[in-house]
Amino acid sequence: KPFACHECDQTFSRPHNLKSHQATHSSERPFQCEVCLHHFRRQHDLKRHQKLHTGERPYVCKTCSRSFARLDALNRHQR
Repeated sequence: KPFACHECDQTFSRPHNLKSHQATHSSERPFQCEVCLHHFRRQHDLKRHQKLHTGERPYVCKTCSRSFARLDALNRHQR
């Protein structure tokens, strides 16, 4: 993997993945939720957070029909 982080030992195959990763080393949090004013390092994290305010729950358990805002929560539920 040709794109290496200078802060740690992680490497990435794509430059945009490295750029996203590098935000984890910064204390800067430029992305703000307009509802609760919480700040995030990455736009992806803000978008994931915003589902809490919209009530969007697109991930549904096929066994019990319970719905979740995040895929990782559904996966945890199904274990």
